Amino acid sequence: MQERENQTGSSAEEPRVRVMSEDEARDYQGVTIEERKEDGEQRVEEPQDRYGRADDLRGSGIRIHTFGTTGSMSWLTKAALAVGGAAVVAFLVFVALPVLLAAAGIGVAAWLLLRFFRG
Repeated sequence: MQERENQTGSSAEEPRVRVMSEDEARDYQGVTIEERKEDGEQRVEEPQDRYGRADDLRGSGIRIHTFGTTGSMSWLTKAALAVGGAAVVAFLVFVALPVLLAAAGIGVAAWLLLRFFRG
């Protein structure tokens, strides 16, 4: 018997499910459904971070990187950050500031000329 696929591409039949072993359950980081054998009740258990809180960012593709100052960065990384910062400051001082001052000067000159000819 061939399985029919629905419009989303998944199988029309129920997927085969099995109970995870203790090692798999301990190492698994995703959402699991726990079944209590005594009352047959099922509940969904959300993954938690190392502090016991639900981890809302897991699986979202968002990664947070932090830079520590306790020697975690190599000297090459620190040098690259210093050169990059110096390049940004140089751009602001030698390119952006003169362009803004020139635009302000042109604006003031145009205002004075218009005021002189109209007034």
